Amino acid sequence: MPELPEVETIKRGLEKRIIGKAIADIEVRFPKTLHGEKSEVIGRKIIGLKRRAKVVAMNLENNLNLLFHLKMTGQLIFRSELRKQNTENSENNDQFAGGHPSHDWHMQLPNSTTAITFTFDDDSKLFFNDLRKFGWCKVLNDEELEWIFKEEYGPEPFVQEFSAEYLMRQASKIPSRNAKQFLTDQKIIAGIGNIYADEILFQSRVSPLRKVRDIKLSEWKKIINDTKKVLEMGIKYGGTTDSDYVNAEGKKGGMQDHLNVYHKTGTPCPASCGGKIERISVGGRGTHYCPNCQV
Repeated sequence: MPELPEVETIKRGLEKRIIGKAIADIEVRFPKTLHGEKSEVIGRKIIGLKRRAKVVAMNLENNLNLLFHLKMTGQLIFRSELRKQNTENSENNDQFAGGHPSHDWHMQLPNSTTAITFTFDDDSKLFFNDLRKFGWCKVLNDEELEWIFKEEYGPEPFVQEFSAEYLMRQASKIPSRNAKQFLTDQKIIAGIGNIYADEILFQSRVSPLRKVRDIKLSEWKKIINDTKKVLEMGIKYGGTTDSDYVNAEGKKGGMQDHLNVYHKTGTPCPASCGGKIERISVGGRGTHYCPNCQV
């Protein structure tokens, strides 16, 4: 599932291409993917985009929004009308994709995985593809969107509220939670998932199995700093290309070249502590860490 850096990259790619366009038509090929009435948003102009945690909202005029969650296999694929008219090698063609990697952005669209097709007033299109059909798009007014953002997600890692004192207060409520599950709880911290939690905990030298009641204030402060550092690096390199992410230009992200522990099972610890990276299961998720220096 795309995490904060990947979804932020998608949002930035969309901003360059669809702000100012109006939605001329919506074709829903898999009804369960769209929550709401398409008639409410047809004709509305896109005035902005906003990312919160792992979701992205398309802000429309007249206080309406489309909120997207790609889940495991969702994709957003943009194609301009120029691409439809010209050959694939034309320098005027414009397309980008974000989400689960496949050959869909090189094939005719829509196809069997296309759940929703958005057509804009210049005939460019945005395809919401989803192989497993777990992703969704919700039609929400501004109040409903803000309620979801406030009630379902904790603070973003780059805001002032995200502090060591805040994390200690949250940890005191669930003292037996382990560090990995704590960091990936979206109600506590917005946007951290499996990959980045492993990387943050390695940087902080904290075991993913450590109970949060045993983490000291000084360690929480380091976790705060390392969270920002790791996520900023993820955004800088356009996200991580694992098994299910390609960035907004349909290219692989570069963060995987800078990972220390994720998918590094059996390799020497980058901290040169003499240990090797191990893979364990924490809360049902594959977790990578160095048992020698992460305590």
